[in-house]
Amino acid sequence: MMALVPFNNLRTYVQGLPKVFWTYFVSYLIVILLPIVALSYASYNFTVSTLEDELSQATIHSSKQKKGSIENMIVEMQSIAIRIGLDGRIASFLNDSANSFLLNETRDILKTAASANEAIQSIDFYAKDANLIIASDGYTRTYTESQKDIWIKEGMTSGSSGIWLSSRQGNEIDLNKIVTYVVKVPVQRKEFQGLLAVHVHEFALSNLLQKMEGNRHTATYILDNLGNVVSTSNTAALDPEYVRQLFVESGKDQAVNGYRIMKQDGSRNLITYDKSLHNQWSILTETPLHYLLSKLSYVRTVAWVTCVLLVVLGIILSYFMSRKMVSPIQSLINKTLPYNKKGDAAKGARPLKNELDTISHILDHVFSKNESWEQQFRMNLPVLRERFLLALINNKFNSMHEINGKLDYLHLQFPYEQYVAFLIEIDDFSLLVDSYSVMDQNLYKYAIINIADEIAAERHISLGAESDENQLVLLVNASGSPQELKQDLAALGEQIKTVIYQLLKISVTIGIGNSYTQIMQTHYSYKEASEVIRAKIVAGINTVLFYEDLVKEADFEFYLPPHFATHMNNFLKAGQLDEALGSLEELYLQIKTKTKLNEEVIFRTYSLIIEDILRNLQEFNVNTEAIFGKNHNLFRELASKETIHAIHEWTCGIVRRIHESLQQLQPKKNTYIDTVLTYMDHHFHQDLSVEMIAEQVNLNHAYLSRMFKQEVGKTILEYLTLKRLEVSKVLLKESEQTIHEIATGVGYNNVNSFIRFFKRYEGLTPGDFRKSIR
Repeated sequence: MMALVPFNNLRTYVQGLPKVFWTYFVSYLIVILLPIVALSYASYNFTVSTLEDELSQATIHSSKQKKGSIENMIVEMQSIAIRIGLDGRIASFLNDSANSFLLNETRDILKTAASANEAIQSIDFYAKDANLIIASDGYTRTYTESQKDIWIKEGMTSGSSGIWLSSRQGNEIDLNKIVTYVVKVPVQRKEFQGLLAVHVHEFALSNLLQKMEGNRHTATYILDNLGNVVSTSNTAALDPEYVRQLFVESGKDQAVNGYRIMKQDGSRNLITYDKSLHNQWSILTETPLHYLLSKLSYVRTVAWVTCVLLVVLGIILSYFMSRKMVSPIQSLINKTLPYNKKGDAAKGARPLKNELDTISHILDHVFSKNESWEQQFRMNLPVLRERFLLALINNKFNSMHEINGKLDYLHLQFPYEQYVAFLIEIDDFSLLVDSYSVMDQNLYKYAIINIADEIAAERHISLGAESDENQLVLLVNASGSPQELKQDLAALGEQIKTVIYQLLKISVTIGIGNSYTQIMQTHYSYKEASEVIRAKIVAGINTVLFYEDLVKEADFEFYLPPHFATHMNNFLKAGQLDEALGSLEELYLQIKTKTKLNEEVIFRTYSLIIEDILRNLQEFNVNTEAIFGKNHNLFRELASKETIHAIHEWTCGIVRRIHESLQQLQPKKNTYIDTVLTYMDHHFHQDLSVEMIAEQVNLNHAYLSRMFKQEVGKTILEYLTLKRLEVSKVLLKESEQTIHEIATGVGYNNVNSFIRFFKRYEGLTPGDFRKSIR
């Protein structure tokens, strides 16, 4: 009874406290203590979350390093098996299994390969027809379907040419676990005559994992595609069901690698996984987080002590304030009254009547501010969505969680399973820049992206943005089978292209990338669309181009025909414009047929032509400024062309201008030279000499040679040789005459002389030339 007296006295004292004390104390708890506790709790959780995230990233990085080492070992074992399977002596033994010499050869091959790598336990070879198993240790036995030879049954029933078997117990001599790679022999054939098994010590994988383990709390498992344990760095007893549960947990994500937090029996474990091993194995690590939390226990202790102290401080302050001070709410209202009265007087508002009116006025001000911010957010929403799309196509996001947060924030929904990037490029953009102001250009681009977005939104979900000065990107979220989706996207691209031209009179080329099932892979589709848009240099403008149709394998191999520059120079010297343009046309047709030719190769080819032409103008003592004007830059003009047709027409124009300038500089040829040229053009197929030609104009042959060289720029024989060359090229290209008939037809009595002459000028024989153009 005496012990209850102090307790009763305390209860009586507490009951005697004024109500304002409880008001202040509860207010203190709500306004000060609870926010501090909440902030501390949030900070603690944030710290834990940050540490967990850092730990997960470090573990993922470690898993990638382990994956590289394991992958190297896997590839090495597979390489050993394939090299043995490709050995001709193995094939010989399969065809003659009774041959003891070949049997010994096979044993030596297996023994040599097994001793080459300490990770290999043994190598066995099973000859199917002979039903024999030949081991690297020298033993040969008959296959009896025993448990240790389970690899034979697995290899024969498998549809793959090579399979990996999970860890299992070794033979009677070596009780360590082994991992087996089985390959069918002969390699890369549908029908097989035997199986080759490389048995690898499981501890080689285990030791490799243990060496690379950076955290003693972490356990790493190598699992096959069914979740069976191949190897582990964990030295403790293994629970296969628990590991399989970890495997199932990691399979909930579609990503190739990542991490998850798994809760079990009140504990939290960090599970990281990497499923990208090429033999369908995956690397899975498990790190208990209890040790991480134990390191932060002192933080929790400090937080609890602080909380208790704050409660005590709150009781003291509440008691003091309930006895000595006025209500803090009343004090706050008194402080805000002058401000409110001053603001309302400036606005001509009615005076506030009481404290409640004051609080209502303050809340109205807060709500008005909030509404203003929401309105500003809605106005900026299109710009924010464009920024999101640009970040998406440039692969700026690190996780789906981050993307989903952005989608919720921007009120975007993509319900379909396919994501495709459209790249809309404005054709002849330089003309648009020259014709319109910057504001008008932006209005045109805004109109184009709105037209594309509205058309795509009729059947799909879409989002558009300006990706470059003359390019607009459109993300389309669609559904359907691959064939249906391609037809639908082709129709959509044609409709967008047509409507833009009808409304704006602007031609556009549309590049369409492949479709992907994850929004994080959108940057792949955008990259493909960017690559395919370059194909318009051959395909032409105002087209819709698919990546899978045009840019499967870019072609980088193309070279100017031999002596092309020399021929162009000779044609310009001789004033033969049609022949020069014909050479350019022939080159254009050759490039046109190479639909996969890389655009850099095309520009490099024509840059070389322009460079050679400008270099040869110096031989004519021609001032390029007189032809093209001051501050001209032919290479910049070339770079502005968008299609091979435009490049060809522009190059022909350059050649015409140069021809006209050269014709104006050249004095008129006298009648003798015209007569000689006409005679040689009609009689080139005969066995002509300078003396015979001089007789036609009744001139001395030496004088005629000097005059011809001065007027034409080359000797009579050089002109005759080039004439025969051009005619022979036409005959090789358009006729079915033999090489001997063509040689005779252009004036060569000896076909070997014709072949040597043709190869000296063209760099290849007449036969090879005919093959190259057909």
